[in-house]
Amino acid sequence: MMGNGGRMRQFFSLGLGLFLFLSCAVAEANFTLPYGTQGNELDVSVIGAIQPDAQQSADKPANATAPLILWFTNQYGQVIGEQALAHALARRGATVWMVDLLDSLLLPRSNDAVRDLQGHSVAALIAAGVKTGHPVTVVGLDRMAVPILRGLRAWQATTSHTQAVTGAVLLFPNLYRGTPVAGVDPSFLGIVSATNMPVMILEPDRGVNRNRLGTLLDALQGAGSATFARIIPDVRDYFPLHLHTPQNETLKSVAQFMKPQEAVAFQALPAEILESSQLLAQAEHPTTVLPLNENLEKPIAQQFGLVAVPNTPAPNFALPDLSGHIYRLTGRVVADRPKVTLVNFWASWCPHCIEEIPSMKALAEAYPANELQVLSINFKESRAHVAAFIKPFGVSFPVLIDRQGDVAAQWGVFAFPSSFLVDAQGRVRYSVNASIDWNTPQVKAIINQMIKEQTSVGVKELKPSPPAK
Repeated sequence: MMGNGGRMRQFFSLGLGLFLFLSCAVAEANFTLPYGTQGNELDVSVIGAIQPDAQQSADKPANATAPLILWFTNQYGQVIGEQALAHALARRGATVWMVDLLDSLLLPRSNDAVRDLQGHSVAALIAAGVKTGHPVTVVGLDRMAVPILRGLRAWQATTSHTQAVTGAVLLFPNLYRGTPVAGVDPSFLGIVSATNMPVMILEPDRGVNRNRLGTLLDALQGAGSATFARIIPDVRDYFPLHLHTPQNETLKSVAQFMKPQEAVAFQALPAEILESSQLLAQAEHPTTVLPLNENLEKPIAQQFGLVAVPNTPAPNFALPDLSGHIYRLTGRVVADRPKVTLVNFWASWCPHCIEEIPSMKALAEAYPANELQVLSINFKESRAHVAAFIKPFGVSFPVLIDRQGDVAAQWGVFAFPSSFLVDAQGRVRYSVNASIDWNTPQVKAIINQMIKEQTSVGVKELKPSPPAK
């Protein structure tokens, strides 16, 4: 039975929740946009003042008035973080039309479903936005960048007034054809080299593809796109989705619910998006649509399990473990190396990485140190965080810190986890770009065969170097 104090607390809690909800309600409305000939429709949430019935001739460029942001939500559906950003943009004078493509089109929430979207729906919403007469900017994150660029190109093909759309603002875009064999460079989808409209990339400094940003910029700029990039310091991918508590549009109190560095980046995003929109508006907007290589638009199938590779030399590294001791893969005579070294790249935010730790521990304990050495390399996380995270697992193998991700880049790591089996001659013999059960007869058979091949080589346990000064 609840007393008066309990009722008052419940009332206060409900009232606070209602206050936060009402404080976010910046002229929010909805409309449905039919498009195509198959009866498809998009369900659009409108946050701000610009409604779809404000018509202007599509033959006239958009005037320099309040911006219209077309926000295509991530593949996981609308979340509080994206909605809070939309309201923050509305408070700064913009209007956001927010669309969940997968939900509107009744598609599964999967990587493949997003990658297969051809952009017709995006082009339809762009066309509707252009008719309002306001400058249109298209925004999305991760794999949603694929249908956004396809839709931007499809719309570009319908008009000679391409300046009606400022361009696309893409947060940590994933524009790759899929996950390659571990150690093999990934390839871009064909839409990258077929995009010449302006693009801004907002890339987290600790993001998975931060080290590949230069390659993406080269590809887009090589196609003729006025492409810009800004690095968001001290955060990793998906940080806008880490807000799970309702926030008002000012975002002033968001620091109470996110990590400090994420809160700073989150609070800065609305201004970053609006500044990016203005910058893109001043860039060149080509009217010529580039040809699309359809072969490159086809995704590649991910290969699972240990894949044999053709005796590739393994890049050397010198990384500290959790105690500051430096470990190197090579640099000593062959006789001082284990017969097989398992090099594993992982991160604490990766569920599949965590799944395989117990079996990797069991595998390491099943072999003498002169036969198998496990080197576990953490990707871009602090030593203190990794030490606290890994402690409950009780692993005995070295856990190394790749703080800047340089070693992962040298090894061609694209997905997490990624692992490599290296022989005593320093050659990569097998790789895997997903989590596996390491403590199986099949895996041990491969390792045993590698050990057998090295029986003529004298080996000793690999010892760490002294701590770095």
